[in-house]
Amino acid sequence: MIEVGRICVKTAGRDAGLKCVIVDVLNDKFVLIDGETRRRKCNVFHLEPLKEVVKIKKNASHDDVKKEFEKLGLKVRETKPKPKKERQAKKRKTPEQLSVQKEEKKKLRDIFKLKSKDAVKDKVKEMENKSGSLEEKAGLVDKSKEIKADKKEPQEEKASKPAKKSDKKK
Repeated sequence: MIEVGRICVKTAGRDAGLKCVIVDVLNDKFVLIDGETRRRKCNVFHLEPLKEVVKIKKNASHDDVKKEFEKLGLKVRETKPKPKKERQAKKRKTPEQLSVQKEEKKKLRDIFKLKSKDAVKDKVKEMENKSGSLEEKAGLVDKSKEIKADKKEPQEEKASKPAKKSDKKK
């Protein structure tokens, strides 16, 4: 029942329900099909053979299949190959250009290394400049106690100054 030229209906996949013709029998399980479907290898179990047989040669071209389908009044899937684009060949760099490029990369690498080293040094200096003991940095000392102690000292100084002024007024 599976032979070259047999018209079938595809039962599975994206092309399900479309008619095709067997162009080549690859082995007992697979065939090459073409027609309303894409020209491709297909499992025999995904095809439903019909009574009609078309006279085509084994491995017939798409044009041959198209002519036979037109005789039967069926449409054929038109595939348009993509036009080939001409790519410009890349020019190879001369050894002089390559050496210049390497020197520029080295300069940039050195600049970025210096910037990163300077940034690290600045961060270390900032950490050193921050006042406070190790206990404060670790958070072992309550900051609220320190703030209260700082506030008490200026109040005592202010209290002593007005007292002197009051002595002057008398």
